[in-house]
Amino acid sequence: MLDRLTNRYSFLTLMILLIMVLMNSCSTKRNTWSRRAYHNVTCRYNVYWNGMNSLNEGAKGLHQDVKDNYNEILRVYNYGSKQDAQRVYPKMDRTIKKASIGIQKHSMYFGGEERINYVRYSYLMMGKAHFYKQDYISARRVFDYVAKEYEEHPIHTEAYLWLAKTYIETERFEKAEATLNLLQSKAENSYIPLQVRKDLAMVYADFYIATGNYDDAYYFLERGLELGNKRDVVTRAEFILGQINQLDGDLQKATDYYKSVIKRNPDYIMAFEARMNMAQCYDEGTGDSKNINKTLQKMVKDFRNKEFLDQIYFALADVALKDGNPDLAIEYLKKSVSSSVQDNYQKSKSSLQLAEMYFERAQYNDAQAYYDTAVTFLPVDYPDYELIKNKATVLADIVVHAETIFLQDSLQRLARMDTIELYALIDNIIADYIAEKERREEERALAMDQGVMFMDNAPNQAAQRPGGKWYFYNSQAMSMGRTEFINKWGNRKLEDNWRLSDKRGILGAGEEEVALEQGGAANDTTALADSQPSDPESREYYLAGIPFSEDEFLASRELEIDAYHQLGFLYLEELNDTLNAEATYLEFQKKYPDNKYRVESWYALYKIYSERGDAEKSAYYRNLIVSNFPESDYAKVIMDPDFYIKKSEQKGQAARLYERTFDSYNREQYYRVISYADRALNEYPDDTALIPRFLYLRAVSLGKVDVPDTMYNALNDLLRRYPSSPVIPRVNVLLNLLQSEYGIGEPLVSVADTTLTEDISLYNYDPNALHLVIVIINNTDIELNPLKVRISDFKQKYFRLVRLNIKSLMLDNQRSLITIGNFEGESAAYDFYTALINDNYVTSGMAVQEYEIYPITVNNYPILYREKNVKAYQAFFDRYYKKDN
Repeated sequence: MLDRLTNRYSFLTLMILLIMVLMNSCSTKRNTWSRRAYHNVTCRYNVYWNGMNSLNEGAKGLHQDVKDNYNEILRVYNYGSKQDAQRVYPKMDRTIKKASIGIQKHSMYFGGEERINYVRYSYLMMGKAHFYKQDYISARRVFDYVAKEYEEHPIHTEAYLWLAKTYIETERFEKAEATLNLLQSKAENSYIPLQVRKDLAMVYADFYIATGNYDDAYYFLERGLELGNKRDVVTRAEFILGQINQLDGDLQKATDYYKSVIKRNPDYIMAFEARMNMAQCYDEGTGDSKNINKTLQKMVKDFRNKEFLDQIYFALADVALKDGNPDLAIEYLKKSVSSSVQDNYQKSKSSLQLAEMYFERAQYNDAQAYYDTAVTFLPVDYPDYELIKNKATVLADIVVHAETIFLQDSLQRLARMDTIELYALIDNIIADYIAEKERREEERALAMDQGVMFMDNAPNQAAQRPGGKWYFYNSQAMSMGRTEFINKWGNRKLEDNWRLSDKRGILGAGEEEVALEQGGAANDTTALADSQPSDPESREYYLAGIPFSEDEFLASRELEIDAYHQLGFLYLEELNDTLNAEATYLEFQKKYPDNKYRVESWYALYKIYSERGDAEKSAYYRNLIVSNFPESDYAKVIMDPDFYIKKSEQKGQAARLYERTFDSYNREQYYRVISYADRALNEYPDDTALIPRFLYLRAVSLGKVDVPDTMYNALNDLLRRYPSSPVIPRVNVLLNLLQSEYGIGEPLVSVADTTLTEDISLYNYDPNALHLVIVIINNTDIELNPLKVRISDFKQKYFRLVRLNIKSLMLDNQRSLITIGNFEGESAAYDFYTALINDNYVTSGMAVQEYEIYPITVNNYPILYREKNVKAYQAFFDRYYKKDN
């Protein structure tokens, strides 16, 4: 009995002592072995282990989501876009939270040294999480702290490595290079962990690729392969080495690296790209095109390559070109463009090469079509983007003018035909149309009997006829075609990328309503179509567009003359195609010898023959210009080659006088302004750029020294003489002001037209100010509270570590306002805004027109709430905040 009591007493004593030891060990106030052991174990296996699991899961998911652009030299590391990073926010926020717990609860700092090893690693783990979130400012601060605070511990070398990565991603290349050089010196003079040594070479390579220095990158990639690394990093490095060799023209070495990549069994896309590049590395002098074509044709038939057919056909075209078969290359490039599904970059690349080939053959119609396709999908950072876009625009203009000449010439020939002959021609076309119609009806009936769905893809009415040429002769058919276009695409503005329907800002404020009030182009076209014959089996249908009357015939000739003039100019000045320019101008002069542009045409031909060294022909056109138009600029520049230099000097004098006039205006010396302006009118009357500005300053100065009527008359005269000058918007504002204040004249622009500009000026752009993100909703269509709950869930999932308040209030009787804030500056607010507008959960069940989301400063927010003019703030947002993604 006594023994049992003694044993029980001993057990209780032991338990009490153990509890006391554990309780004592939890404290971080005293530096004892037991406490260090406890906190090291707890920090490592509880906090750090969970944090690293979350970090690795997030990094792995990011690596799987990120897409590489194989059209460029790959980077060694690809951390994706800001939007990619936002998808891993929850994982990284959990890592940061675990790191914070480890640091706050387990740090034991004694004698100027951190005694808990995994507190150091928690700091580094936190920095990596910020890095993967692309919060590079926070990441840099953490890495910099670890590198300097733990300088005696090997962990500081890894911190320097990640600090260099941070500088590279933020394009602070000088600091990145300095950090890498510092780490390299440490590697040469002292011990650094093996993995850091391996990664150092790869980070160096990534740095040089980011700066475009591929030669130095090549050395470090080879060095990295010698040291070894993770399997996917080594595979990626070999692929990059293949790309660099291919760029440098060492096709055999590039092929060897691509073969090595394929043997390493990478992901399907990298293996596919390696095979494509191997095909492009084919050298007509040493390679075997038969085997390459066989391999590529086999890839065409592989169903897994369905979405990559555009790249395969492009590679086949490349092989055909190297084999000296450009016609076959063109066919493959056409297939590449037509089979492109998702890869807009490849579609642009194929279209561009095809356009260039047609351009070199002077087949401008075909070249224009493919340039237009290329520009539609080409990213703005593509090399020579502006040059390509300009060429596409020029070719589009050439096609328009060439078709105008063809159309008007054809219409004029039809108008001059004998009635019997014209009716016979029309009757033949009607017969062809009816035969084609019957043939299609038979095909449709046969297809229905066989249980096959018949797809009638024939164009409507006139365009169904063989060849489709009559469509261009007939304004009725053209108007109906335009009506069909509007029905399908809407009344699009004539501009680049007209196919894109969601292009905000194209139609200015109020323009749409004005268009509707005035009937609009669509209504005009529809009315024209309704008022003219629409039966393609009647003669009247084809006769409607022919210029029979004298006025119609003269108008047709005028259109053709303008088209000839523009076409010759584009060939000569924009494309430097002297052969086509010469042919166009000669044909122009032959058909319309007394045209209004004859002096310009003569001068163009004079230039062509002078540059060609044809003295006889250049002298002929020189004499025509000098004898017929001796006072023209063309004659003066022929007689005096320095004519334009002198004219330029005169413009310089006018500009200096304008500066003096403007300075006098700013000093309120209004009589001097009037004097200077009068002098400019006498000395430089032909300077259409500066004279309107002189007149504007003169008119305002007259208003200061004379009665308002004088100012009104001067402004009205300026408006009449120079209606397209850049100063006219200011003139209109002042004229409206004079009308509203003094009752002078009639208002030119309604007050509503100027309200938007004035409202925009109410707001102040300050990217460093505190920001909110606001959500404006339609009360009748959206329930407020469920939306606030979804926004709160979104915030908890993606921005858990940011302290944000979500509030709501009524904006007016129809709209409510939700505010989320506060954000430290524009960047943080814009990140939240971008993530919010791309989150399907938050916007689920809401139509786009039912809500609006904007970042806004805390100073601009009261102005918006007071004015309640959301359209005005949208214009302000588009101007200062909206970024091209």
